[in-house]
Amino acid sequence: MWGWIFRSHRLKVLLVLALFFVSACSVPRQQPEMDLDTSDPFADPFFTQPPEWNDAVLQQSAVLAENGEEAQKPKSFLERTEGVILGTFVVGAGLAQMALPFLGLGF
Repeated sequence: MWGWIFRSHRLKVLLVLALFFVSACSVPRQQPEMDLDTSDPFADPFFTQPPEWNDAVLQQSAVLAENGEEAQKPKSFLERTEGVILGTFVVGAGLAQMALPFLGLGF
């Protein structure tokens, strides 16, 4: 009659010991080589000496600006209307697909 109590007690002790060992394994070890670098970062010449000026960035942005103006043509009335109709159809189909299962008509 008392066998299940002893078995559950052993199980509880086993679980507590397992929890103890798992928590002990997950504790980080204290290692002296993991110290933080507290030296002054601005002693590095990367921060104290600015790079030399290079106008390649300006040339690239000028080329991109020229290409961007050609790509942006105004849309015609027909293109805008097609976009509105297609968008309405896509949104309506999505809403219908979500609502049909609630009405018992889903697939």
